[in-house]
Amino acid sequence: MGLFYLSCQPAFGQDLVFHTLEEVLFFAKENSPEQRIRALEREKEGIASRMSRTELLPAFRAYGTWDNYLQLPVQLLPSEAVGGEPGTFTEIRFGTQYQINLGVEASLPLFDPELWSRIKSDRLRYQMGLQELSSKEQAWTEEIARMYFQVLLHEESLRLAEARYQLSDSIFQLAEFTFQAGEMEPLPFQRIKASALSAQHAFIRQQKQRDLAKSSLTTLIGAGNQPVGLSEKIQSLATKEEFSSYELNSLPSWRREELALALSQQAWKQSRASYWPKLTANGRFYQQTLGNNFNLSDASSFEVGVWGLSLNWTIFQGNQKRLKTKTAYLDWQIAKERQLHTQQILVEEQNQLDIELRQNQQLVNDFAPLQVLYEENYRLAGIQWAEGQISTDELLQVEKEWIEQQQEYLIALSDLFTSKALQAIRNQSYTETP
Repeated sequence: MGLFYLSCQPAFGQDLVFHTLEEVLFFAKENSPEQRIRALEREKEGIASRMSRTELLPAFRAYGTWDNYLQLPVQLLPSEAVGGEPGTFTEIRFGTQYQINLGVEASLPLFDPELWSRIKSDRLRYQMGLQELSSKEQAWTEEIARMYFQVLLHEESLRLAEARYQLSDSIFQLAEFTFQAGEMEPLPFQRIKASALSAQHAFIRQQKQRDLAKSSLTTLIGAGNQPVGLSEKIQSLATKEEFSSYELNSLPSWRREELALALSQQAWKQSRASYWPKLTANGRFYQQTLGNNFNLSDASSFEVGVWGLSLNWTIFQGNQKRLKTKTAYLDWQIAKERQLHTQQILVEEQNQLDIELRQNQQLVNDFAPLQVLYEENYRLAGIQWAEGQISTDELLQVEKEWIEQQQEYLIALSDLFTSKALQAIRNQSYTETP
């Protein structure tokens, strides 16, 4: 793998040259900012999943309070109870003005089915989050594949435009020589000149489209300002027959629906678990200091320790729990239908992709020899026109036929490589990080 990576590295001042689509994707996954963002998002999802499991561990809390009672509570007692005059009452104040409390508390859930079910749901949500990231990565890689084939397509268009420009320019040079010698009328000369200029402009436009596609590919893969070059030729790819052979259950959308079904089922189980009671163990230890003077260093203090169990069981809540359980059950049934619907769509997409690959491949195979034939026709028409065997109208008509054939050929190539881009990405396997 290291040698593979080094083969994509440019020397100083040279273009970054890739030989296959796999090399482009490997470089993009190592250097693209989007891929680094997804890696950080995966790490974040993992942390969120681990946070939910911490609720099963003991919880400890330390606390401290300092209180200053500006007025203590008063209770009236019969005076004779404290040795006073019968029939009268004496004011008794309870407590001290200053109090300090320092302590620790601990709690541990012993029996909480709803909590355990929620932790399982959080784990499924974590896996769902990973599948969402995998779906984004698949869309991103498909975009890179489309742009890769688009660059190759523009280079093929540039090659055809250059061939037309060279032939048109050769005929124009001959027409210009003939016109200057006074052996050609102005209108035929002007038409041939216009055709040559049109071919030149088409060649320049194709150069611009190729450069723009390369720039977009450079940005997608994170190559920065380094020029990118592709050594693969579209002719070799066009003759290579490929068919959609990917496994449907390896697609992120397929696995996402499976996880959505499992998550909805777990949510239904969690809603039913809310009927069960919750048992928690609690413990508390604290020290309390009491005094009527601000300085409590010599005041009375005592320690208290206590532990116990708490049981919480909601018996009736206005039929709310039953309705929540019913809603969760319906969500589970909806998830089942959505999973079935998604699987049907993915099967149909695979069948359509297979049909498109076969038919587009056949069209390109049929167009390839026609391109050679139409180019040769234009070359022969140029020779016959120079020898005076055909008119300028016939020459330009042959050129028009060649241009139309080029356009049909490029459309077929575009359709073929759009299908190849989807097939190339979907044949890859996607696995989430555990």
